[in-house]
Amino acid sequence: MPGDAALLEQQRAGIVQLNERYAELTGSRGHPGPFCMFHRERLWNEKENRWIGWERKRGKLHELNRWLRGATDTSIVSWIGPVTELRRVKYVITLDSDTILGRDGAHGLIGTLAHPLNRARLIQARDAVLRGYGLLQPRTEITPTSANFSRFSRIFAGDIGLDLYSNAVSNVYQDLFGSGIYVGKGIYDVDAFESSLAGRVPENTLLSHDLFEGIHGRVGLVTDIVLYEDYPPTYLAHIRRLRRWTRGDWQLLPWLLPRALRPAGNRR
Repeated sequence: MPGDAALLEQQRAGIVQLNERYAELTGSRGHPGPFCMFHRERLWNEKENRWIGWERKRGKLHELNRWLRGATDTSIVSWIGPVTELRRVKYVITLDSDTILGRDGAHGLIGTLAHPLNRARLIQARDAVLRGYGLLQPRTEITPTSANFSRFSRIFAGDIGLDLYSNAVSNVYQDLFGSGIYVGKGIYDVDAFESSLAGRVPENTLLSHDLFEGIHGRVGLVTDIVLYEDYPPTYLAHIRRLRRWTRGDWQLLPWLLPRALRPAGNRR
């Protein structure tokens, strides 16, 4: 689009400024800062009849994982920052723009997933995680500021804020089956995540992919690490999100059958 070049240049300048500022705060002048940005080009989507990023967020994660492992045929056409060091990355933490990761939360997630008892063990013949976890899902709470944004959010947001006792319980899925439910915000092992999901999803078939990824990559619930996110401020915003979730759940129904369609056209 006509304004793309200006936006990319603005982002490039912002990343450079962040890295310079970080170097000043830590006294590490002369060393590249930690901030990077990746930009994916638009591709034509016949089903949506518009130019969008390939496979939306699911495609973003898939192409990032492949790029981290050296792939050169992704739709990532521009990157900014010291990206060469990222080729050695083992874990990725995914957050939404309204998600707050508390202090030392990243250290806690990395340490938990790197623990020998939690490391993913894959069955090579099935490309499935048999033991351990490929992903970890922290507990998610609502930020108090967003819960008080409007009358709607005050009524429907429910319990909010810091609760050290009454909500400090585990999850029935984790207790009974040894795995939790992935909601799209957490940490994953790049190799285990990619191996368990590669070649399983045809294009334009999954909108709500988090549950699917959590089942194949095997997700564990970490209740002592908390993420905070905003509650929808209006009824219309809530309905739009609910419609998107419902549409995604309907798209997951074919995977309840004994054999599911693969990208190659055959069934597995």
